[in-house]
Amino acid sequence: MFYLKMTSLIAVVLSYVASPHVSSKDLASSSSHTSIGYEKFLRLNKPQNKAKSSDWLQVGQRYSYKENNFTGELEGDARLYLNNTSTSLSLSQAYLKYTSESNSTYSLGRQSLNWHQNETFWQLDHLQGSRGFRLTETKQEGLTGFHYKTHDKFISTEIFFSYFYLPALNPSVKIEDGKVSSNSDWYKRPPLKTIVSGQEVDIFYNLNRPDYKDIIIQKSLGVRGTLNWGEKETKGQLSAFTIYKPERRLRVNAEAYYDPGLDKVVVNANPIVNHHLIFAGELKQRIKKTTTTLGFVTIDPNAKLGADFDSLSISIENNRNLDSSFFKIEPKYNRETYAHYSTVYTDKLFNLSLNYIHYFSKHDKGSDDFYSETIKWKRAFGIASSYQFNDWIGGNISFRYDTIRKDNLLNAQIKITPWRSSIITLGTELIKSPATSSYWSAYRTNDTFYMNASYIF
Repeated sequence: MFYLKMTSLIAVVLSYVASPHVSSKDLASSSSHTSIGYEKFLRLNKPQNKAKSSDWLQVGQRYSYKENNFTGELEGDARLYLNNTSTSLSLSQAYLKYTSESNSTYSLGRQSLNWHQNETFWQLDHLQGSRGFRLTETKQEGLTGFHYKTHDKFISTEIFFSYFYLPALNPSVKIEDGKVSSNSDWYKRPPLKTIVSGQEVDIFYNLNRPDYKDIIIQKSLGVRGTLNWGEKETKGQLSAFTIYKPERRLRVNAEAYYDPGLDKVVVNANPIVNHHLIFAGELKQRIKKTTTTLGFVTIDPNAKLGADFDSLSISIENNRNLDSSFFKIEPKYNRETYAHYSTVYTDKLFNLSLNYIHYFSKHDKGSDDFYSETIKWKRAFGIASSYQFNDWIGGNISFRYDTIRKDNLLNAQIKITPWRSSIITLGTELIKSPATSSYWSAYRTNDTFYMNASYIF
């Protein structure tokens, strides 16, 4: 979230890896697409924390490479805010892949793992994080490391291993002169004031920046096995995976004291990396144009995978909570389990999906002032659909409803292509969240309407 310079360097390095130098003879097997767009959004009400930005330029780069047994992909985006010099970066994929004569694949770089079919729709961000350009963002970013896959007709095995960790960068946050700010309306800011001896005083924030190597040099290990059956229109699979990796976001430990010289409570925030263990199983069956997926997932943020995979959080294992007369931070390190279901119908011009998620864990995973990660859903239904009306206009809509918290999220878009390489998008995000304990309650006034005009060349 505050490592933009570091991320720019990483993006350049990975871009070089994913885009090897090719001769003029090889250019026919490569393709490149650059998009440049302008977006303006209108707030339909007054958000709790209104950012200055309401428009920006967005630049996207897509590059594909294929030559003999090697393939490569690069996909990245940058959002340039027009009200200041801030930038939000996203690197979705940047990898080089080798396919052997036995059809085993070896990939190095940042790549999406298709291990959790329904994570994207519910924006869970456990296995892979979302890009984070919008509150209801569904576009994911892959994991960075080494990925191996081997398969025959019935059984496939995948292994993921990494020494590299890139935390979520969006929404971007900065701390200057004791104040926390962001260009995003959907960042939940920490409190500005607290009570000392019955008097209200300001809070002054300091960020103790760790060395970059203490953040990015983190290990991950994951294994997935899949049993396959059937032909194209009756294809099915039973899969299970487990992965031990850093959480998508940095957690924050802190200490607070009253400074009489400033007449403020000073909070020293210390970012830390915490690993979690994910175990999941999934059953998937296709019948002609319909695919049904049923699965379960367990996430344990307290798991440890041997001495070789110790994380930085172990050093603060017995000092995770801060409870003083000035300030209180109580990050929740609780195990979570949920089941998920989807049925997707896909035709040439039409797509429809029905979705459900059920959260089994009984504990309340609350929000604290730094790590605001209340669970997003309790028991929720969702529907999504897209339709291409003709060659130049199409649309999509999605709706999610939590039966316990009564949350409503509605997203709708219309895309118009007046010319072959240009796209005009009109969209809206509407949120209703009556329960204050809900994850979405902090954004109940973040309804927006937006217009995006982009050109691809």
